[in-house]
Amino acid sequence: MFKVWLETDEGFVFGPGVYSLLKKVEETGTLKRAAQSLEMSYRYAWGLVKKAEKKLGEPLLLGHKGGRAGGGGTELTEIGREFLEDFSKMKALMDELSNDPGLLQGIISRDHVEAELTEMRGVGNGAEAVLTVRDHPQFIVNVSKAMLDEKGVEEGDTVILRLTTLIGSITKD
Repeated sequence: MFKVWLETDEGFVFGPGVYSLLKKVEETGTLKRAAQSLEMSYRYAWGLVKKAEKKLGEPLLLGHKGGRAGGGGTELTEIGREFLEDFSKMKALMDELSNDPGLLQGIISRDHVEAELTEMRGVGNGAEAVLTVRDHPQFIVNVSKAMLDEKGVEEGDTVILRLTTLIGSITKD
């Protein structure tokens, strides 16, 4: 069994609790109903979201007040939807790996995996390289822009992801 969460240099940001809460907000349309359905207080749910937003520096939810026409509601921001989708993909990959030990062993028994570089995103002086390994959910690898430029790696290239414990590198195939 795996437990997946996301963190920054400042610590924990996003895990199963925030994921479940955002998923319920998406389903119910309000933070209040989402919290109730997960049997947590509104105050606790609000605190979870605010803590994650503070560490991310971006809002995950957008609330709107009601008026004469009806009640208010809450919706996910674009970044909130992206986190929900990315976390879901990571969770699916971890579930797949835990349900099929042979798949994990196939990766561990080699020191590299062939992947397609499907997207590069600039992040300060660095970059996130989004790698797709055969129709499996994507890996996101933080690398320097200089390293990608030096190796001549571009979106659409097939690359080799070399795995050394928890440290990886990318080379052009």
